[in-house]
Amino acid sequence: MSKPCINPVWPCAMTGAASALAGLTDVGVVIHGSSGCYFYADMAVPDSLHSTFLIQDEVIFGAEDRLLEVVDSLSCMYSKIAVINTCVPSVMGEDISGILSDFDVIAIDPAGFSGDFDSGRDYALSKLDIKTDHGREGINIDGICSLDPFHRGNLIEAKRLLDLCKIPVAATFCRDTLESVRNPSPYSVSVNPDYSHQKYHNSDDLNLSILGIDNVTDSFSKISELFPDKDAGKIFEEAEEADEVITKAGSKYLRKSDPPDVMIFGTESYVEFAAEHLKNTFDANIIFAGVRNGEPENTDFPSKKITDMQETKERILNERPDLIIGSSFEYAVSPDIPFVEMTFPIRHKVMLHNRPFAGIEGALSFTESVINSLNKKS
Repeated sequence: MSKPCINPVWPCAMTGAASALAGLTDVGVVIHGSSGCYFYADMAVPDSLHSTFLIQDEVIFGAEDRLLEVVDSLSCMYSKIAVINTCVPSVMGEDISGILSDFDVIAIDPAGFSGDFDSGRDYALSKLDIKTDHGREGINIDGICSLDPFHRGNLIEAKRLLDLCKIPVAATFCRDTLESVRNPSPYSVSVNPDYSHQKYHNSDDLNLSILGIDNVTDSFSKISELFPDKDAGKIFEEAEEADEVITKAGSKYLRKSDPPDVMIFGTESYVEFAAEHLKNTFDANIIFAGVRNGEPENTDFPSKKITDMQETKERILNERPDLIIGSSFEYAVSPDIPFVEMTFPIRHKVMLHNRPFAGIEGALSFTESVINSLNKKS
């Protein structure tokens, strides 16, 4: 028998689907289920959501009338409606597509029990019929996931870097219109490779990461080859200056402090970037990394997929690291340990500024946060 997950720290498939589709500005998203499912998704997803708010009568006698009422009231507000099943109506087995045959809807069934956030997001976007437009001008911005505390800052940073090269933005996944994301350019820069759109339509298009300064310079070197009339010189200069600033800041810290022991909790790509950056900048010892959304491979530090709050708590209290990178869940275990936020949810502090995690500014911001947190302990 598999071990039960005590207090899971990562959202379900329904929330992943809602996050993906609610980022499409002309799509109205309906959570077909109870108020509890809706309010959890609404807490996690910053975009507008709607719900059928099912009660016991609809569960017993059928939810057709309630669903039709909600979709009909929203159909004049959006060009398309997406209906997302939750666990109860999924078990009920009602034919959502048949019930809503008179409306232009995307009906999907990523019930919470079907998987985690990432599987729900993947499933929702696989239903969008994405087809590359090889004649479309510009470069897509990929990996914008509204669950990510840094998604707004990442989008601003990606646009800024492309603008430095005078390259227009094509589609933005997922912060765009439905028509735009259905017809992306063949070229993309990704702020978070975990959420690449290419796996939704099995494309061989070029997708380049800009998570970290090294990836920024490598990716824009390739872009310069693809677009020889575009000049990425300003990006290379800025990246070199930022790298020098980060190296100097790390050296200054190490002159007065020992390399920190660090535990990291987050999505796979962010964990990999954070670990590599901390090792290179602060000679950090990564004593454990807990990945929310996949089994880490080929790491030179202890790591595993971990979505169980009980196991997370035990590891933190047993190891007592010098620094924790993660979410409010990890912070709550031991608030006296220096902490840097990286992962949903962030509830113990207010985040209003659109800080990036990707790109050049993201690397600078992360380094700054780490130093300030460690210095507080000192």
